[in-house]
Amino acid sequence: MGYILFLIIFVVSLIALAISRIETEKPISNKEIGEEGEELVRRVLGESIDGEKLVFNNYKFLSNGNSVQIDHIYINKNGIFVIETKNYKGEIYGNEEQYEWTQVLAFGNVKNKFYNPIKQNKSHIYKLQKFLPKNIDIISIVVFIDADIEGVDSNNVCNLDDLEEILNLDYGKTITPKQINYVANVLRRYQNNVITEEEHISNIHKMQEDIENNICPRCGAKLVIRTGDYGEFYGCSNYPKCKFKKKV
Repeated sequence: MGYILFLIIFVVSLIALAISRIETEKPISNKEIGEEGEELVRRVLGESIDGEKLVFNNYKFLSNGNSVQIDHIYINKNGIFVIETKNYKGEIYGNEEQYEWTQVLAFGNVKNKFYNPIKQNKSHIYKLQKFLPKNIDIISIVVFIDADIEGVDSNNVCNLDDLEEILNLDYGKTITPKQINYVANVLRRYQNNVITEEEHISNIHKMQEDIENNICPRCGAKLVIRTGDYGEFYGCSNYPKCKFKKKV
């Protein structure tokens, strides 16, 4: 009898301890997960070295009155790299033309849709090109920290382990230390660190509303119905200068 009573007390104590931990442990937010991923990319990029490489993390600027936030801008002799970081788990499926990509979790039982990060990065680059030199290549890179990206059809997407190699590839056109420093000075001139997180989130919501109302999030022109190989879609009326697309 005494043994059974001891066993009951022991089990109840374990349950109480587990409940206590659940109540006191703060769940990790999506923002914290994203910041963790960006920190891992920062470590790979390292610090700026005069004339060799320049690094801008969490770069913010204004474009047509709206804030733009870029996870990382990295500059070396191979060009200007605009890097979007995604700290997602599971398997990722998508290609450059799709509006949404798919994240698959729990052995296929959970599927989440998210906006194509290549298109997201193209919007960043489009706005950067308004004030950066036209003769220097801007290279788009999307980094998934630890996801399985075998299902992604794009040369612009990599895992964290491959990022350093991609940054050091020869893309056919090199830039000089003088050009690197010039680009850095231009970026510093347009950088706006006083934009608050709340303001930026508000601008993101406005951008989403613009897309829903068929306004191009890149250049502000109207989105109009066009027909392509895969049927109808919304395309920017400012084409070919702006190539933004949205599914019907």
